[in-house]
Amino acid sequence: MPAWFEAWFPVTLLAVVGGSLPLWGDSFFGIIATRVCVYWVLVSGLNLVVGFAGQLAIGWVSLLTIGAYVASALAAGRVTPEIPAYVSLVIAALFGAVFGLIAGLPALRLRTFYFAMTTLGLSTIVTQIALAWRSVTGGGVGIPGPSMPAPFDTPWGFYYFTLILALICTWMTCNIAASRFGRSLVALRDAEVAAEAVGIYKPRLLMTVFLFSGALAGLAGGLFASLQSYITPDAFTFDLSVLFFIAILIGGRGSVLGPLLGTAVLTILPEFAAPLV
Repeated sequence: MPAWFEAWFPVTLLAVVGGSLPLWGDSFFGIIATRVCVYWVLVSGLNLVVGFAGQLAIGWVSLLTIGAYVASALAAGRVTPEIPAYVSLVIAALFGAVFGLIAGLPALRLRTFYFAMTTLGLSTIVTQIALAWRSVTGGGVGIPGPSMPAPFDTPWGFYYFTLILALICTWMTCNIAASRFGRSLVALRDAEVAAEAVGIYKPRLLMTVFLFSGALAGLAGGLFASLQSYITPDAFTFDLSVLFFIAILIGGRGSVLGPLLGTAVLTILPEFAAPLV
């Protein structure tokens, strides 16, 4: 496919389908579509780690958890005086970037299964901290998510807000994938020794992609908390980690459109299959 097609088709498809949804979908579809957009913000960044760099980051729900609690605690005034929801989302993304970098450090030494276990371990640690740090997280009782101001304080308004962010994330990841940086990630994934022999510096590439992916995961966490209205540690299950990871696998490595469709299918399917059980 031409490079311009690979870069713009996922963005165009998401804009057309997502933008027209209120014309033919009801509020039920709107809530599901909002969840798809929130999950895609995270998966679009994780796709660069898993699909392009080839790192088995299974426990990425830990960064979703961190972003959700950071945004919620700041918006509720648990740590500082109450701050606007928009600012709390930005700070959640910054925290996600920092912890994404920390989560990625073992990738410099560990491979495949062993690195996957470290990410799962991180998700367990984060959950236990959320349960124990009651003054900030509310413990098992939970904490309200950030409330978005007008015009994004309605279900459809918040949907359009998440759709805009999802489009921006899609555009960024498409361009990164088509750039020299993206090709270097693929080279490291497929032939690490050969890639390093031609001058590709593995630590810098991996730390950059983990930083970027962590920022998007933290942002998605803040959006997730706002969508849920109220969060507890039980909301961040291992099932979410599996959903994020499998969406990339079924979509195909080295693709942006595939994981986007995979995220949509894995989010929508349980909603329609539940009444059949």
